[in-house]
Amino acid sequence: MTSIELKQVTVVFGRTLALDAIDLTIQPGIIGLFGQNGSGKSTLLRTIAGLIKPATGRVMVDGRAYARGDESLRGELGFAGHESGLYPRLTLQENLELFARLYGTPVERIDATLEELGLSAEGARQVGSLSAGTKRRAAVARALLHDPTVLLLDEPYANLDDEASEKVSASIQRWSRPHKTALIATHGAKKVKAYATAGIILQRGRVVTRGNYEPRFTP
Repeated sequence: MTSIELKQVTVVFGRTLALDAIDLTIQPGIIGLFGQNGSGKSTLLRTIAGLIKPATGRVMVDGRAYARGDESLRGELGFAGHESGLYPRLTLQENLELFARLYGTPVERIDATLEELGLSAEGARQVGSLSAGTKRRAAVARALLHDPTVLLLDEPYANLDDEASEKVSASIQRWSRPHKTALIATHGAKKVKAYATAGIILQRGRVVTRGNYEPRFTP
């Protein structure tokens, strides 16, 4: 089981307190992360991903400390932030081939991942020429490609129409297993609540509400 634990995690940007001494344990499942702009959602995801070093506290994944620059857990993590994390001058196919090699993932997974997200026709295009919504799905494809045990997605439904949103939701549900943990930050709470197992609401860098939903996992 892949659990994530934050112990007294505080993140400060200048005079802005982005995360305020957060104590939080996230058990396996698909967890929606909700809150207004500036509530700390993106900062929380980036801190768990090891991209931000907290001023105080620590992040643990299955009891192991995960700090910025630590490669020991990187292969277990799939992260898609506001930026695609892809090279704009490479085609989408070339990008995914590169990441597949980095993670030791069979390149055969690329075609299946592109198809799941409705991106098969975009594989030969340079990432820089893709629309904002297509880049968003491409970022999700990159995060899912190596079948991580921890999935962190920041606004995966941004700039997506209903059909594309459904493909993203279906891909996340196909990825999910009882031992895996996903944390999905979104303004589209209704989309995530349709299949999430739990939800967390942030306000001004603090957890103000958390709770479980009715079990929805189907093996």
